[in-house]
Amino acid sequence: MLVSKDENIKTSAVYVGSLVLQHIKNTKKDKITIFEIAENLQKNNIISYRHIVFALMFLYSCKIIDFKEPYIYKL
Repeated sequence: MLVSKDENIKTSAVYVGSLVLQHIKNTKKDKITIFEIAENLQKNNIISYRHIVFALMFLYSCKIIDFKEPYIYKL
């Protein structure tokens, strides 16, 4: 289940993943570091590492992003 009715939508993997994709799009770079993502998400009050990891796993499982240490690439 991607979004639970008992979960805050602003901390769901889908929503946080959309914020990650929006940040990658706005930076106009091919690659971005996890630190840049975490810094940007803090501006949106997403400070839990768990939410970031679940969002990245969601995007990776949908084949939207790829990882090559230490960067994240949008496919």
